[in-house]
Amino acid sequence: DAMRAARAIEGFVDELSNWYVRRNRRRFWKGELDADKRAAHATLHEVLTTLMRLMAPITPFLADAVWENLVVAVDATQPDSVHLTQFPEPVPGRSLSELEASVDLARRMVALGRAARAASGIRTRQPLRAARVKLPAAARGSLSADPVIAEALTAEITDELNVRALELIGDESEMVERSLYPLLPVIGPRHGKQVGAIMAGARSGDWRLRDDGTLEVGGVILQPDEFELTARGRPGHEVAEEGGLLIALDTDVDEELQAAGFAREVAHRLQALRREAGFEISDRIRYAISLSETAEARLNPHLGWLNEEVLALDGSLGLEADLPDAQARATVDLDGETVRLAVARA
Repeated sequence: DAMRAARAIEGFVDELSNWYVRRNRRRFWKGELDADKRAAHATLHEVLTTLMRLMAPITPFLADAVWENLVVAVDATQPDSVHLTQFPEPVPGRSLSELEASVDLARRMVALGRAARAASGIRTRQPLRAARVKLPAAARGSLSADPVIAEALTAEITDELNVRALELIGDESEMVERSLYPLLPVIGPRHGKQVGAIMAGARSGDWRLRDDGTLEVGGVILQPDEFELTARGRPGHEVAEEGGLLIALDTDVDEELQAAGFAREVAHRLQALRREAGFEISDRIRYAISLSETAEARLNPHLGWLNEEVLALDGSLGLEADLPDAQARATVDLDGETVRLAVARA
């Protein structure tokens, strides 16, 4: 059944690339070869070599080429071909269902947060104050029963959503306005003469969602398939909801947050110049940013973060800042400011 296997592998590779590798890029890129960087590389190496053994019967030449690069080239004791190895077997203790459930919940939160941000029209690189989350009942009020895992996942979520804080809430009424829509084609045949009371209760707001998922309205109990609830953010919030999970983004952006967003836009443009100049991912750079005094004052508090983000060893700011030996240049408009950028390999 090659098709079903290939689709499962395709889904896994997408998760590996767009979650594990992307979320751990700083561990891969950092200069010092410490235990954390070794662990990141060792994990990825084992995953890829195991994956080649899984793919070998379906994509024999690709699997063998990757095996030669990752294994044969660095370890003479290993078989010369992936086809001379044993097909992988499950390793007891490697699969941790509770951890996987926590990560799945975190990724759902990220997806909903992105949807809420898109609906708000606020650009991705603009930091926000907070994301407030109501977890589904099955989560029992936390991302994980293990506080270390919960803390780690919170850091991942806040970074992914570009928010300063993640707040778990029990009552969303201050941020969310809900509307009830009884499904007439369903409740008509089931409730007959009570439909009038149901509709009146829905219009007046005289209804209550019960812990078991049913809803009481106008003295009538509705089953989950007999109604729909929509959530709309109150002023200052944008809301997204799915399957008992609700996330509300705080959309009020003050001057300090605007300045942080400006710094992220500058970093994004410098990264684009790095690629345009053909630099390697690990190359260190020098840069010059020519901008107004007002824009410079907004960027200055974020220079430490900016230098780390773009792997810069040196940089200059100011109205006349320039880099005579620049390998790439650009002039861009950021938040109404004309900014001239230049980069060179350090």
